[in-house]
Amino acid sequence: MEFIKSLCLGGIATTMLLSGCTQKSITLEGKVTNTSGAPIVYNITTDGIYLPNKIDTLRLNADSTYQITLPVNGNEKLSLFLYGERNLGSIYLAPGKQTLDIDASKFNELNPVDGLTKENEILKKLADLNENVFNLRARRGDIFNAGKDTVASSVYQKLTDYATTLENEVTEVDDQLRQRAIQDIRIQALMAYMNQYFGNYRRGSETVKKEWDDAYAQMLDFANVGQAESVFSPAFADVVSNMAGIDIFMKHERRTNDDNERNQLLFDWYKTNLKGRVQETAMGLLILEDESREYFATGISALYEEFKTLYPKSVLMPKLETAIQKNKAFNETELPKDIHILNTDSVRTFKEITDLYPGKAIFIDVWATWCGPCRASFAHIKPLQKYAAENDIVLLYVSIDTPQKAELWKKMTGHYNLKGEHVIINEAFKMEIYEKFGRNGILSIPHYAIVNKEGELQFPSAASPENMDKLTEQLKEASK
Repeated sequence: MEFIKSLCLGGIATTMLLSGCTQKSITLEGKVTNTSGAPIVYNITTDGIYLPNKIDTLRLNADSTYQITLPVNGNEKLSLFLYGERNLGSIYLAPGKQTLDIDASKFNELNPVDGLTKENEILKKLADLNENVFNLRARRGDIFNAGKDTVASSVYQKLTDYATTLENEVTEVDDQLRQRAIQDIRIQALMAYMNQYFGNYRRGSETVKKEWDDAYAQMLDFANVGQAESVFSPAFADVVSNMAGIDIFMKHERRTNDDNERNQLLFDWYKTNLKGRVQETAMGLLILEDESREYFATGISALYEEFKTLYPKSVLMPKLETAIQKNKAFNETELPKDIHILNTDSVRTFKEITDLYPGKAIFIDVWATWCGPCRASFAHIKPLQKYAAENDIVLLYVSIDTPQKAELWKKMTGHYNLKGEHVIINEAFKMEIYEKFGRNGILSIPHYAIVNKEGELQFPSAASPENMDKLTEQLKEASK
């Protein structure tokens, strides 16, 4: 019984059914200030597993207060963000009720009332480390002094020294958080090393490559990714994906543009090279990535069935089941009659397409299945669809996907209910699209344009459907 109790409180992911555990919860409440109208979103670990894309929105009352209750089995980390603007920080929470007032104008300054004071001091250090590693990767800062260092052993020493110093500050907390914090620090250090490894390896001589490989092996030993608490780190998903990619695609020089093949290769690598909680989490995150990034690869269901055989009692199972249902629904989507897929095999110019609609204004949306902002923009299309139907305006969606993505493209048009005309570019008019709607051969998407009733490109850069007031004005002018 004591063993079962320790598993319940420790937040350890296991294939064992913890029927003796009593489900607990964390209730957090407080007041929010200085949001500037932007929503606050949050992420909470699941049994100590950081799930990078499991984001929920904090619902505010009319007086800017909030209250959320989250089911847990033990202590968890809650991270909050002012959407699209800043990381507000993370806090360590025990089951029960706590108060947290949120000033959304501040970075990493969360201070719960009657919370785990020492634990949250450590989480602030971890949040700073995560930000510093991100800055290194984005070339926005380099607190490690490693960004311009081309000597592998020197980069290794700088990062491990920094990590070791930070580890020594993880004191006066229970052993579980201590192990979680140490592994987060080490996984972040490995992520920083990988950032330097990729750039220097690609342009290095064989001697230089060997030096970076040798230091990489040392860095792997230091990080010890196989430790169960590695899954607490926000960098875990990227690190294990990079580890597999280095082995599969760099060392063995495999190449693939097929999502199903890529997923299978990664899944098999995790199966061969990882064990236990780390393997379970890496496999689960691979499946959840398909949902969060809306890839909807047809082979994900098979990976899920294999995962379910390996880890039938996984704490991730409810989230995976939801993801698989979305994947199946997407892949079973049938195109409605008001979505028209045009055959562009014989088309040589983009004007041949717009000439199909003489005397009508045409709203053009240039997008791609892999473009997250494009997919996000489809949440705002209903007012545009209504206006277009009432005013005889053509909605023309132009995909810049490759022919290999044609089936995914068609399914996605139905998934988002993109009523209108649809074309995927071919090589004949590909450059015309990039020149007409891009700049110096670079096309930023989503991109919107309007052709008027005379067949002229009146607005080569039109307003977004999110700004319907301005877009309506442009469409009215083009329809004269």
